[in-house]
Amino acid sequence: MTHSINCIIIEDEKPAADLLATYISRVELLHLAGTFTSGTQAMRCLTTQKIDLIFTDINLPGISGVDFIRSLTPAPNVIFTTAHAEYAVDGFDLDAVDFLLKPISFERFLKAIHRFIKLDKQLMEAAPRQEVPEKEPPFIFIKCDKKMVKIFLDDILFFESQKNYLLINTNKDVFKTYHSISEMEEKLPESMFVRIHRSFIVSIPKIEKFNSNAIELNGIHIPIGRHYGSTTTQALKNYQQTHPSFQL
Repeated sequence: MTHSINCIIIEDEKPAADLLATYISRVELLHLAGTFTSGTQAMRCLTTQKIDLIFTDINLPGISGVDFIRSLTPAPNVIFTTAHAEYAVDGFDLDAVDFLLKPISFERFLKAIHRFIKLDKQLMEAAPRQEVPEKEPPFIFIKCDKKMVKIFLDDILFFESQKNYLLINTNKDVFKTYHSISEMEEKLPESMFVRIHRSFIVSIPKIEKFNSNAIELNGIHIPIGRHYGSTTTQALKNYQQTHPSFQL
C-alpha cells in the first residue's frame, strides 16, 4: 500500500479534533483532507475528493455519526470515536474498521490504522479469489462493576430487566448493568433480538421452542407478554426468511 490514505475528521469538539489531527500528522501514510464539525459540513469534501478513511464521532449535533455514515453510498471506511463505549453497538452493522474510546491514546490510534491497512491489503489480495477478509464478530461494551466489559452479541441469550438494572445472560456468565431495557432495545439489531415481554429481550438464534405464551432457550422458559405476541411471531418469520435452516 504505497499511496497516501486520504482521511477526514468529523468532530464537534475542538480538543478531540485537534488531537486526531496531531495523530494523523505523525503518520506518514496519512493525509488529512479536512476537519468538519458535522456530517453535512463534510458532504462537499466527500463529493469532490476521494476519501479513503473517515474518523467520526458518534455523538454529533443534528444527525449522528452513525446515521450520517449509514446515509453514504457506497459505504465508506470509517473509524468511529466516542466517549461512551456502550454506543459502539450503534455502528456495528456498518462494518466499521474500528471504534476508538476517548480519551484516545496514540498507541490505540496506531492500532486502528494498522487494522485499516491490513483490511485494505486483504481486500486487494482476496479480490481474485472472491474471498472476504475475516471480521471480528459484533459486540457491545457494558459498564459492569465499574469496568467496561466487552460482550459479543453471539454469546448473549437474553436480557432481563429487574427494577433499576438489567441482567445480561450469556453462554458463560450473567452481567449486571444500570441500563433500562428500552435503552438497550434501541441499540440492538432487530435482525438478532426481539423484545417478547416488558422485562425480556431474547436472542432470536438462541430460541429452541416457542408457543403463543412462552419461548424456550438453553432450557429456560421465558413468558411472552400479551402485547408482544404479534411482534415476536413477525420477528421469528423475518429471521427464518434470511436463515432457512432456522426451523421452529
